[in-house]
Parts: sequence; C-alpha cells; structure tokens
Amino acid sequence: MSPSAPETTSAADTALPPLLALWNFIWNSIVRVLWLCGYATVTAVGAAVLFIYVGQGQDLLRLSAEFGFAWSNLFFLLSALLLGLGLWYSSRLLLAHTLDGDQLRWQRSQFGRTWLPRVYGTLVPLAIGIGFLRLETSAQTGAWVLGALFLLLAAGLWWFFYKRRDWFMKATARGRGLTEPGEARDRRSMLVILSLGQVMVFVLLAAFVVWPVSLPQTLGTPAILLAGFAGIALFGSLVLTYAFLVNGLPAGTALALVLAAGFGFFNDNHWIRVADQAPALQRLAAAAHYQAWREVNPAPRQIDGRDPVILVAAAGGGIRAAYWTASTLATLEAKIPTFSQSLFAISSVSGGSVGAAVYAAVKRQQLENRAAPADANTTLTTLATVQKALSHDFLSPVAAGMLFPDLVQRFIPYPFPEADRQRFLELGFEQALPEADNPLTRPFTALYADGYKFRLPGLLLNTTIVDSGRRAVTSNIALTNFTDTLDLLADGFQTQTIRLSAAAGASARFTYLSPAGSFIGPGAQGEQKIRLVDGGYFENSGATTIVDLLDLINNPTLYPILILIRNDPQAPAVCQRRPQVTGFGPGPEGPPANDFLSEVASPVRALLNGRTARGRLAEVSTAKLVEGDMRGAVIEVSLAAVVEAELDRTQGDPAARGRIEQSLVEPPLGWSLSQAVRQSMEWVMAEGGGGLKDEFANLTAVLEGRLADYRPCNAR
Repeated sequence: MSPSAPETTSAADTALPPLLALWNFIWNSIVRVLWLCGYATVTAVGAAVLFIYVGQGQDLLRLSAEFGFAWSNLFFLLSALLLGLGLWYSSRLLLAHTLDGDQLRWQRSQFGRTWLPRVYGTLVPLAIGIGFLRLETSAQTGAWVLGALFLLLAAGLWWFFYKRRDWFMKATARGRGLTEPGEARDRRSMLVILSLGQVMVFVLLAAFVVWPVSLPQTLGTPAILLAGFAGIALFGSLVLTYAFLVNGLPAGTALALVLAAGFGFFNDNHWIRVADQAPALQRLAAAAHYQAWREVNPAPRQIDGRDPVILVAAAGGGIRAAYWTASTLATLEAKIPTFSQSLFAISSVSGGSVGAAVYAAVKRQQLENRAAPADANTTLTTLATVQKALSHDFLSPVAAGMLFPDLVQRFIPYPFPEADRQRFLELGFEQALPEADNPLTRPFTALYADGYKFRLPGLLLNTTIVDSGRRAVTSNIALTNFTDTLDLLADGFQTQTIRLSAAAGASARFTYLSPAGSFIGPGAQGEQKIRLVDGGYFENSGATTIVDLLDLINNPTLYPILILIRNDPQAPAVCQRRPQVTGFGPGPEGPPANDFLSEVASPVRALLNGRTARGRLAEVSTAKLVEGDMRGAVIEVSLAAVVEAELDRTQGDPAARGRIEQSLVEPPLGWSLSQAVRQSMEWVMAEGGGGLKDEFANLTAVLEGRLADYRPCNAR
C-alpha cells in the first residue's frame, strides 16, 4: 500500500478548460468512486428505493408502525445503525488510502472520497425516516414517531462522521506511547471493526439455521433485510474488493460470479420436503370418490330433486389470498349450518392453497380433539383459529433464509437442505398452528388417514411443471383421466410422501422469493428430475381443475354449487348481474398503455397479464358451465368487495381513498399482511359489506332449496 499524501495540483490541471475540468471532476470524484465502492453504492441506493418507492417496502413500514414500541422496531433501528456504520467504514477503507490496484488520483477524487462515505452511512436511515413520514396508515402516530427516530439516527450518524476525525486527532494527541503511523493505525481499526461486523453476520446466519422461524419473527423482516444488506456490503467491500486490490489484483467480484455459476447454478438444495414414511391412502377416481363421500355426508335436503355439492375454486396471491380463502371458508361454515356437510372439494392455487390447507388442517384437529358432538362455538373456533394462524409473519423466515444461508449456499459445492429458503417458509406455516403435532407437519396422506378419508373436503392443490408447463396436482382424489395432468401422489413419484405444508408450499412457489422445487419421478427414459413452481403459472384461479372434476363425476343427481374465491382487489366481477365495484381498477382493455421501455417491457407485461386473463377466462367458463349447462349455482366471494366497502366508508375523501389504494392494491403479494388489511377483510366478511351479504344470502337460499330467491350469476 502506498502513502495517501495529497497530490499537488499541477499547472496542467489548473489550465484545463471548464467543461473538461467538470468532466474530470465527475469522472474521478463521482463515477470512479461510486464504482470502487460498488457494493456500498448498490446496497445504500437499493435499501433507500425499497422503503420509499417499492410497495412491499412501504407495507413493511406500515407493519412496523402498527407494532409501535415493539422489540422488532428496536432491532430495525439497530440494524439501520449497523448498516450505516458498515457502509461508512467499508467505503472509507476503500477510499481513504491509495490501493495498489486503484489508480484514482487523490486531488481530483477528493470530493468523492470525503463526502460519499458520509452519504452512504446516512442514506438508509434517512430514506426509512422519509418513508415513515410519507406513509398513509391507520397507525399514523406510530409512523410519525418512528420516522422522527430514524431521521434523528441519520442526523446523529452524519454528526459522528463529520466530527469523528476531530475526536480521533485529539485522542491521538493525548495518546501515550503511540508510535505507529496514523494511517496504519486508522486502517487497522477499520479492518478490525469491519471484520467484527462480518463475524456478526455469519453468527446470525448460523442462528437462523438453528431457529429458522422464531428468531426471524422476533427480529422482524425490516431488520433482517438491513442485516442481509450489511452482510453483502461488508463481504463485497472487505473481501471481494479490498483484499484483492491491496494485493495488486483486480476486484474479486468476477471470481465470485464464476463460483456461483459453477456451484450455485448447478447445485440444487431446493428439494420438495417429504416424510420418510406416510400412511397409505387408497384413493378413488372422481366418480367413485363422490359416491363414497356422499354416503358419509348425506345431503341435508335436495335442491330441485338433486343433492347439493359445493366445489370451491380459490385463486392465488400470497398471504392475502391465504387469509381471504381460509376466512371465507370458515365464515361460510359459521353462517350457514349445512355448508360443511355439502363441501366436497377445494381446487386452489398459490396462496389459496395455503389457506385451503390451513382450513383443512384445523378441521382435522377439531375432529381429532372432539370427544363429544360439536357445540355451538365450534364454527366460531374455526374462524378464529385460521385467522390467528394466518396472521403470523411468514415473510421474515423466508427473507432470513434467502439473504443468509441460501445466499451462501450459492457458493458452496455441496447442497444443504437446511439452507433452502422454502424450508423456512414451510416451517413458518407449520408453526402457525398452536399444536406441535398438527396436520401441517405430517404427510399429506395423513390428513385423510385413520377414518377421516371422507369426513374432510377434498384438496386439489395445483402447481406447474417447469420444463413442460403442464399442470400438476396433489390431491386425495385419484386424478385418473384428468386432462393432461400430473398426479403427484401416483406410484413412482417421490412426492407420494410429501408433507401437507410442502404440498401447499409447492403450489405457492412463486419465484424468486420461493425457488422451484425438485423431486424424482418417472419419465420417458426412466426416473428423472422434475421441478415445480407456483400453480398460477398455469392458471391462477383453480377453476380449470373444477371443470375436470365435474366432468369425471358426471352424475345427474348432483346439484353443483361453484364458489369462486377471488383475490384480485381490482378485478371486475365474473357475475354480471351481481353488485359491481364501480370506478376502481382497469376495464377489460386494461390500463392505458405505458411507453416507458415498451420494447423491453411489453413482452413481460403481456406474459404476466395473459396469466391473469387466463385465470379470469377459466372462472367465466366454469361459471357458465355450472349455471348454464348443469343448472347449478355460482357464488362469487371477491376481495374487490373489501375495496368497494372501504370506498363506501370514505365518503369521497381523497386521502382515505389513497390509503385504501396503498394498503389493498399497491403492495405486491408477499408473505406478510398488515393489521389494517386483515381488519378490513374481517370487517367486510363479518358485516357482509361490498355485496358479500347478497352472495351469502344467495348461497343460503340455494342450500335451503329456495331457488326462487337465488339471483343468477350470468357470467360475462
């Protein structure tokens, strides 16, 4: 390492034309400094953008504001402090000394060397503070208090960075026996501090492997994100940049990418979680299964001379869909006494599969624990239990898995299943129910074993095969003659012993937060590796599988009742003769075309929006089949009802409307749900707002045989 004494400005430098001098300043003091501190640059800017402009980041701030004076917010503050100090120290280490592999000229880069580390160190808490102050939330006081605290933290860090050299010089002047040169001493102190920070990150990584759910949920997602950013910035700056440059080598980022390409891209630790053993389940084909189920669940009354059969199609959409699906099923069970006795099957996708699995698991627990016939409070317990289970924070475990062990796994040649981030998510599902030995921890087939084979609704959890795009389904019903469908419980498939949490998780593997899941199954050339992703890639409503199921049952004595549980808060209604959400969301032609990066973005937008349109087409086609050809009934329970009801409550207040748009529409669909959104769902579900009262009345009228009171759907 060469000395860092400032250069003298040459006559050539002072004689440069103004534009060239400006270019030299920008190139040396801004561009090259930003490039040298690339990890700090990307981390600081990325974290700031996340909490100010990204919907999910704003929703995390909304959750923090609702928590108030909680431990998670203290950890949030501490992680912002540590990240700020880490970014400042790492950038100073790279910029305060002239490295052998660094050709920056001191005089021309003086501005960037002095001020950019201070910007890095304060940008994240400053952005978070601004994000809190800009937030529209029901917990407005909590948001303002937290915003003020983060702004004070940013100011305190800036003051420390500005005054720190004065303190250091005074301490050095008072020092006793300090003979080491100031530069070397300064460099050594920075190396020690940064190394300790890196050790803390690896200790946290090991702790997450040991406590994959409880520790992340204690720390909270925001703190985990900042700690993960700190780990990336410290390792990238200290190891991949400084350690290489100080030895006269180019930065090691390219080498790290080569290692990731050699190990991480071919080293698969994302295998579907299966049990060593699972109870054998003798499954019946659709028609035979229906007959056996009907014998155990006789129709309470006939409708138009036929037996009522309820089939549910639950759409996907992360934790929001899970909460809406489970709440809908439990609410209908509570409001309509004959609902459970007529509920035959649930076809679900993504978050809808998580909600359906939790509902079925709770019903199995109730059957196991019930020593006497059900009392009047049993249905209320179902609703309270599923809502409590799905109120947990599932985002923090998967964030911890993704940013810590699973990130490190990309650079290790041997796969460790314990590092799989999907494992963190599924363990979170399992621990959401209070009992340690609950159905979510057991194999899927155990849900229907021991005499419960026909006492629970059938589950058809839809996923998508990566390498063929075909539909794959996990179900207690044999999928014989289902159209172009892979049966994941068929002979020869490793997924025969899949866990219930993993089956729901396989349906909800929406990359990149969740990885594609691998398993071994029969193929054209013998056994082969197969990968699964979210069922929404194939079709996001679950209705297509309902069509196959009805077609194969082919029983003229049943009266089909299709319940569409829809998760899109802006989706227009399927049933055109039912209440509509007016003045909200795009029409059938979609929002106005956006010209920004249209050459690049248009194909991606078309693929994603085509996925949504296919789901809607499946819902409309299934509704037409059930109500038209089969002379049945269609009930639509849409999340758009929550938006409509909340808009009615605003009485035209633009600020209140903005809060609704942010909380119910803007945040992307992840695995954390703010209390405000949950309360909106619960209130609308309980009060029947947004047209749900009419839908519930429709279903009640049909099940009671009052077809004259049924208001047709007439799907458009």
